[in-house]
Amino acid sequence: MSLEHFQQLIKKFGEQIGVPNLETHPQGLCSLRFDDRVTIDLEYHEENDALLLSSLVGVLKAQESKQFYDELLEANLLWGGTSGATIGVDPASLAVFLCYQEHLKGISLEKFQQSIKKFSDTALFWNQRLAEGPREKEKKESKPA
Repeated sequence: MSLEHFQQLIKKFGEQIGVPNLETHPQGLCSLRFDDRVTIDLEYHEENDALLLSSLVGVLKAQESKQFYDELLEANLLWGGTSGATIGVDPASLAVFLCYQEHLKGISLEKFQQSIKKFSDTALFWNQRLAEGPREKEKKESKPA
């Protein structure tokens, strides 16, 4: 795979979604906005011959951040709540990022589209979930020994 092939995938993807002039920055970066809520950066990573997808899905409020950590860690466990992506928090800004890497060797346009769709759906889910605020933890009854 090469940068040129990645750029062709972006161009063909753009044509499929009704944006015929979609193209990348010369170094292989393209940003897409979904539902006017999340922006997804698609970047070609030459070293790994991979598509890197990343999105800022929200920013935690300082007083609520620790309440979200358990949920975010659970979502990362075997990627069960992230559809194969990884979710993390920048401790300085409390920004929550979703990231995914897809190797591009031999990737078809259909698989490329599926990866972007799955990632955007997951980013939109976490954007909405973070906007809802932390959930009340269920109190567990203690059982005598």
